Amino acid sequence: MASTSVPPAAGANGSQTKSGKVKNTSFTGFAPSFGLNVNVQANGGGRGQTGAVLGQQGGSHFILGDPEFNNADDVRNYCNHVRALMIQAAIELAMASKILEARLAQAQTLPGDNVVQARLRALKVGRKLKKASDGATAAAKSAVGAYGAFTREYADLMRPRPQRAVTTNPFRF
Repeated sequence: MASTSVPPAAGANGSQTKSGKVKNTSFTGFAPSFGLNVNVQANGGGRGQTGAVLGQQGGSHFILGDPEFNNADDVRNYCNHVRALMIQAAIELAMASKILEARLAQAQTLPGDNVVQARLRALKVGRKLKKASDGATAAAKSAVGAYGAFTREYADLMRPRPQRAVTTNPFRF
C-alpha cells in the first residue's frame, strides 16, 4: 500500500476570509503541549505499591500509593512525596499559564477589538491556570506543615523512651 500526503486546500481549516483571500497568521490552533511527570519511589519499609499510573491492575488507585501510616517514616515519606508532586505540578501549571497567554495573545483579534483588548482576554484565561499553580504551591506548603505539626504533636511518641535499668540485685527472701 502506498500512502500519499496531500496538503489541505486553502481555507480547509476555516481560515479563509469571505473575499476569497487567504490570511496568513502565525496562530494555527490551540494546542499547548505539557505533561505531568510523576516519579514515586517505594521504599522497602512496608509501604504499599506506589504507582504513577492510575488504574494499574492489582495496584493502587492513588498516585502516591495507598496511604499507610504505620510509623513516623511513613508519614515523613508521604508528606515528602506530596510536596515533590505538588511542586512539580505548580511549575508545570505556571509554565502552561504563560504559554497559553502567549498563544492566545497572538490569536486573531475579534472584529472591533484592538491589541490591548486581545491581550487582556488572554491574561484572563491564563490567570486561571496561574491560580491552579498557586493552589498546587499551597498544597506543597501544607504537606510540609502537616509533617511539622506531626512532629510537634507526636514528638513524645517518636522519641525513644528511657528504659528502666536492669536491677543488679535480684530479689531475695
